[in-house]
Amino acid sequence: MTVCQLQTAKQRFSAVAESAAKGVPQLVTKHGRPFVVIVSAEEWCREHEPERGIWDVLRDCPADLSELDLARNKDLPRQVSF
Repeated sequence: MTVCQLQTAKQRFSAVAESAAKGVPQLVTKHGRPFVVIVSAEEWCREHEPERGIWDVLRDCPADLSELDLARNKDLPRQVSF
């Protein structure tokens, strides 16, 4: 990760953006403290990909799931004595 001050990052924005696009995150500081991190769009999308639900996972499964029994058991719960 490369570190540069905000003023320098503004002056050299094209170079900072190119480095980030090549996979090197750029940490920009303001008043000596971390301010922002510039990363490639590919990395951003990979890190912020929405979570897939169970139905999406099952739909994409390469196995044949047509014979999978998804019926719920309708038996009543067992009696418990206290």
